[in-house]
Amino acid sequence: MRTLIVYGTKYGCTRKCAELLKERLFGEVCLQNAKSYRGSLKEYDAVFIGGSVYMGKIRGEVSCFCRRHSKELLKKRLGLFACCYTPKETEEFLETLFPRELLGHAAYVTAVGGEMHYEKMNVVYRKLFQSLKKIDGFREGFQEPQINLEEIQKLADAVLNKANRER
Repeated sequence: MRTLIVYGTKYGCTRKCAELLKERLFGEVCLQNAKSYRGSLKEYDAVFIGGSVYMGKIRGEVSCFCRRHSKELLKKRLGLFACCYTPKETEEFLETLFPRELLGHAAYVTAVGGEMHYEKMNVVYRKLFQSLKKIDGFREGFQEPQINLEEIQKLADAVLNKANRER
């Protein structure tokens, strides 16, 4: 089985999640940044697509990849993931990140959590989060986001199980 994992990242967390996903798959697995991917999907049996989310939108290069390859993706085993603070239970949120036809075709769509890399953020984002953390109501409910390894495993399993059922 040949698998492609395409990701878009700003600070590196989505790449880390893509690498964690790769560890849970078998066969030949290729990891590609959506910004630089220019090939065809013909040689792959399964494709995973993931991206980081900022201000309610997935990375632009991920959206472009989905649009550019939508017809090919509908013929593949597909898994979609977002790296963000928003919990998986917010289905309406996930439905705004990827094209509807891909959401309907995917074996699994999920949010896999994330990490805050304050040191890599620009000054505006860093100051925004520092200010928010000082507000009592925000601080009480705020937890640093973490990568959800269980969701990454479920994502891998859903696409692998679909592959096994097709055999």
